[in-house]
Amino acid sequence: MPSVKEQLVYEMGHPREYITPDCVADFTTIHLADDGADRVRVFGIRGRAATDSLKISISYSAGYKAVGTLVYAWPAAYEKAKAADGILRARLDRLGLRFDEIMTELVGANATHGTLAGEPSPDLAEVQLRVGVRGNDRSVIERFTKEIAPLILTGPPAVTGFAGGRPKVEEIVAYWPALIPKSEITPRVEIMDV
Repeated sequence: MPSVKEQLVYEMGHPREYITPDCVADFTTIHLADDGADRVRVFGIRGRAATDSLKISISYSAGYKAVGTLVYAWPAAYEKAKAADGILRARLDRLGLRFDEIMTELVGANATHGTLAGEPSPDLAEVQLRVGVRGNDRSVIERFTKEIAPLILTGPPAVTGFAGGRPKVEEIVAYWPALIPKSEITPRVEIMDV
């Protein structure tokens, strides 16, 4: 039954106003019961009349991204990773590279909880510097990927973790949930021989 519950709330949004093609379901009224081996009875759900729209999922090209990483070792791993980030950002700025977003994570120090993690211990054995960029100009993202490796020789000492090579530029496929009037859609079934 736990997997059925999980599927019911997956990407739910508002549980009292879940739009389906047939009705607006109120998932707070649903009942589940064991109904034998590998069976779950779902019943009692209420709702109201359907809307005049259908939900659609639109995917579209939203630019490019790349992520590079380096690992800095003790002593002063955290300070080295922060210094490397500063060096990298200064280089990108001198090159005139502009991104829609640039994000740095210091894995092992504060990547999960950010400033809520407090100041990292000076005794951290290693910290991974992970820098990601996003933008619409592929050539700018490509140029960013060429600036990670130089930090190995021209950045803080005791760096490793570059075995993956130069970061790869990836296209970003974004998702946009939307509604479309039912009057714009003509349902049909097409059977194709393959």
